Amino acid sequence: MWILLTALLAAASGNGEAASAARAARDLASRELGVPADKLAVVSVEAAEWRDTSLGCPRKGSKYSAAVSPGHKVVLKSGGKQHEVHVSGARAVLCESKGEHVADEARVYELARADLARRLGIAEDSVKAHFIRPQKWPDASLGCPQPDTMYAQVETPGFLIELEAAGKTYSYHSDRKSVVLCP
Repeated sequence: MWILLTALLAAASGNGEAASAARAARDLASRELGVPADKLAVVSVEAAEWRDTSLGCPRKGSKYSAAVSPGHKVVLKSGGKQHEVHVSGARAVLCESKGEHVADEARVYELARADLARRLGIAEDSVKAHFIRPQKWPDASLGCPQPDTMYAQVETPGFLIELEAAGKTYSYHSDRKSVVLCP
């Protein structure tokens, strides 16, 4: 079914942008919702345009650039629930209330931003987000193990945060409460 829908979307868009948006939306929703991708049905894909880089789904505590962002609004369905994902280029955002998850995301983003600004000796507003996405780390090292350090061997939910400052990109890994700058 997915292959047929992808082919129909590609033909309808003429250049495959809608099909690409549907794939990106499905991949993101699968990761964030913990639902296997083959259990997410594409209900609709429509062209859209947003006034800023939030893609119409601003998250509390996050700042966005005022820039027209063209893309697609993708509606997915799984287990009787519909999920809306906004896609622009390589960026996709799940647009639904995730309660505590959103608060955790905003908290660790601000922690990472403040840490990087302190390390570089610059103002926090000079640090920009490339992306932040949920991530499950294989253990308590958050994917950044230090030599000669023992870590609890438990799957640890958190976030992968990529920031930009002074022309360079920095990667932070987090659980839901703390952040670690990862080389």
